[in-house]
Amino acid sequence: MPLFTILRNVPGASREDIDADSLRAITCAFEFPGLRWVRSYWDKERDQILCLYQGESVEQIVEHSRRSRIPCDEVNEIVEFGPDEYVMSAPEHAANLI
Repeated sequence: MPLFTILRNVPGASREDIDADSLRAITCAFEFPGLRWVRSYWDKERDQILCLYQGESVEQIVEHSRRSRIPCDEVNEIVEFGPDEYVMSAPEHAANLI
C-alpha cells in the first residue's frame, strides 16, 4: 500500500482541537478501504502537524481529510526506508567498513 505524508497547518490549535480532529479522522477512516493512519507529529512552534498514512491515492487522502473536517495543506507519496536495510547480517562485513 502506498505511503503518504500530509502537512496540516493548524494555527492556534489546542490539544483538545487535535484530539477532536484525531477522533474524526479515525471514525471517517472506515469509509475508505485500505486507508490507515500510521503516525503523526505535532510541531507546536510552527503550528503544523505532519501525518503519515497508508492509502490508495492522494485523492483518497484529500477526500478523507475533507470528510473528517481536518486541514490538508499538502500530500506527498513517499518511499520508506530505514537503518535495518543497511545492517549487514555477518559481523565480518562490518570490519570492511572500518
